[in-house]
Amino acid sequence: MAWLYRKALDGVIAQPLLGLVVGIMLPIAGFAAATTLPSQFFPQTERDMFQLRLIGPPASSIEETERRVQAATALLREREAILDVAWVLGESGPRVYYNMLAGVSGRPNYAQGFVRAASQEDTRRIVADVQSELRRTFPDSQILALPFEQGPPSPAPIELTLVGPDLAVLDTLADDIRLILSETPGVTYTDAGLALGEPVARLSADEAAASLAGLRLTDLAGRLRAEVDGVTGGSVLEGVEELPVRVIAPQSRRQALDALSAAPMPTAPGAATASIAAFGDFTLAPETAVITRKDGERANAVYGFLAPYVLPAPVLEDFFARMDAAGLEIPAGYRLEIGGEAENQGEAMADLMSTAGPLLVLMVAAVVLAFNSFRYAGVIFVVGFLSVGLAMFGVWLFGTPLGFNAIVGSLGLVGLSINGSIVVLSALKANEQARAGDPAAIRETVIDATRHILATTLTTIGGFAPLLIEGDSFWLPFAAAVAGGVTGSAVLALVFAPAAFVLLARFDRPALAGQLRPA
Repeated sequence: MAWLYRKALDGVIAQPLLGLVVGIMLPIAGFAAATTLPSQFFPQTERDMFQLRLIGPPASSIEETERRVQAATALLREREAILDVAWVLGESGPRVYYNMLAGVSGRPNYAQGFVRAASQEDTRRIVADVQSELRRTFPDSQILALPFEQGPPSPAPIELTLVGPDLAVLDTLADDIRLILSETPGVTYTDAGLALGEPVARLSADEAAASLAGLRLTDLAGRLRAEVDGVTGGSVLEGVEELPVRVIAPQSRRQALDALSAAPMPTAPGAATASIAAFGDFTLAPETAVITRKDGERANAVYGFLAPYVLPAPVLEDFFARMDAAGLEIPAGYRLEIGGEAENQGEAMADLMSTAGPLLVLMVAAVVLAFNSFRYAGVIFVVGFLSVGLAMFGVWLFGTPLGFNAIVGSLGLVGLSINGSIVVLSALKANEQARAGDPAAIRETVIDATRHILATTLTTIGGFAPLLIEGDSFWLPFAAAVAGGVTGSAVLALVFAPAAFVLLARFDRPALAGQLRPA
């Protein structure tokens, strides 16, 4: 093998341009393969738990939500892989993971659940089936089965925000976008932040009739609020938390406008008790309930929820293709902004590059000082750039998505992958005969450095072997990027770097160009 290796090095020294081409082939293949990788910037976590979110029809009572939750729990417990199910009704559950969204309270049609499976593999296997089954069972509700994921908290994986002046136009555009988004494969539910046409009950009060009964309009409003929302009648101390006790009218008096109209209304002392209908008529009319803004401008955010483990990037790309095919255009004065995971990805990359840029400048400066040459430092810089392509090739080889961990591994690899090339170039530059262009000296210097480079390469790969063998979805992209880059960096150090050195030697000593032939 040593004889063959010497012959190969003789060919590289004799034809340095060929050596450069051989050295860059694999990195270029890695950059090309990166364009075919699925994008999942923030990976899922491997946990034996997943979340459930149930949102019933807007008029659902807390009792109706509880019945739905009990029915859903019964379906879940039929699966042997599910060990435990816990729900929180009417508000957000406790934050059992760092990026969970909270802040929901006082919504009787809302419930959040946590399901514990027997293992991480069971979670990944059943979570998609659980969502499909619950969607079929409760077609009038929004039910999401959500694996725990990395990254900043986001209301939905896909967020498209329409910004413009007119609320009616924003509402119409959002409906058109929701229609296209709902027809995109992988999307389970869509929602919009702007709420136009919300039904509102209004009492057209007769002030004269109220005055005759010794009442003011504020009395009528207070009575209606107490009838619908209840009043606080005391509190109960549970542990260290004080819970208010709310007194509210029976559900039968609050479930319809006719029943609410018949509710008794206390009047002045000595006057006959009358119902609320005696002081006015109820009407039901649409009204703008919620107006959302972004940076002071009116906005309507459209949210798209995905099936478990469906990647947002391909779905978003498919949506825009369908949007172009449908001929939907955003009018002048309005704009469409992309949020969700795409926005979080951009912010994370900006933060990462803001740190990586200064470190890269310091690394280049250190290499320049070490070689006392910008040309040799340029070779090292090219090796670092090519190592990123080698990392992408490793990610492609192991079939993992291109995400945050793979990118971090590629950037961290740059400093590791240039070590071999620094060793080779330093040894060649320290050898006077090699600097003079002696092919045999160049060859033997590279051979002496080969054992050290191969040893460090194998030990580095061995350190990442457990992560590569385990196949964990979180660490595997990182390990594949580092292992692939380190393996390829040996080729760069033993082929690309000597070829570049020969070209630099020819540039420094044009008179010796004809002497650089195999010994």
